[in-house]
Amino acid sequence: MILENQKSEVKIYPTNLMKQKETTTKLAIILPGAGYTSQGPLLHFSSGHFFNQGFDVLQINYRFSEAELDPFDSEGFSTNVLLTLDETLKETHYDQLVIVAKSIGTLALTKLIEHQKYKNTSAIWLTPLLHRDDVYQTMLQNENNALCIIGDKDFCYREERFANLVSNSTTKTLLIPNGDHSLENKEDVLGSIDMLKDVIESVIQFSY
Repeated sequence: MILENQKSEVKIYPTNLMKQKETTTKLAIILPGAGYTSQGPLLHFSSGHFFNQGFDVLQINYRFSEAELDPFDSEGFSTNVLLTLDETLKETHYDQLVIVAKSIGTLALTKLIEHQKYKNTSAIWLTPLLHRDDVYQTMLQNENNALCIIGDKDFCYREERFANLVSNSTTKTLLIPNGDHSLENKEDVLGSIDMLKDVIESVIQFSY
């Protein structure tokens, strides 16, 4: 359970920037989950795909203790993500941006696309926190190219809200049957591998 009545300290999160050999104007930003790192298969293969497509790839590697998560300061977290991006990218310029956000990372994505610098960013929402009004309303009102992927066994999934997102012509959607918050089925290993393949195929198709 994520509560919010505590202010977190201002900080710059650790990052990993994978750069092309030659200068590129394309950047993919990876915002992982609280316990699902950039090395998790969904984000690992998404990063690899965008890098192979000529993007620089910036992974934001925040980690949280249990004390930091409960209660959780989403405003402070989003501010820190923005500060991290500003500091990391202050001497670079990119014309094409895509943000891949997983779970708690979608909180930061919700705030980022309010800023002029990220206003026209393409967004991939992996297991977004649909139960939160701020995330849902941002996705519902989205006017940019976007992709939403969530499992029907995810604790964040809300059937009515997802159906409303489907009606947004700028947002492509994929509902994973039996997928949990990691987009896996813990009782079906091979089925989980198939889910991963479906997700990455959707990411690839989205980026073309």
